Amino acid sequence: MESPTQRLRALILSRRKRQHELRYATRVCRESAAALEAVLAERPELSGDALYEAVVARRLRIEAAAARAIVWKAHQMLGHWGNDRDPKLVDVVKYMIVSEYLGADSHADGMLMDLGTFISDRIGGNH
Repeated sequence: MESPTQRLRALILSRRKRQHELRYATRVCRESAAALEAVLAERPELSGDALYEAVVARRLRIEAAAARAIVWKAHQMLGHWGNDRDPKLVDVVKYMIVSEYLGADSHADGMLMDLGTFISDRIGGNH
């Protein structure tokens, strides 16, 4: 049985974790939206995976093959969750947030925040 002090400590830690997640997700969304705008300004004909790969490459400043691997992992993520659709940019951004966040913190065992609506509000669901 948890003591009141333990419950308070857990509540404070949970709040800090949520705030950290929010800051991290906000930054990745901001960077992704800026990359999307720049890519579309240069290459408005891009769509689907080609667009997402260009956005990832621009945001992370990586080569096309590495960006393609990230988009492919977003495809796999959707498959693991039972979705039969192709990923959208919000799915790719969600993958980047989760994988980067968990990769940066070896003690993190997941994220508390619901990223779906959060990302859609910042990136838009049209891409």
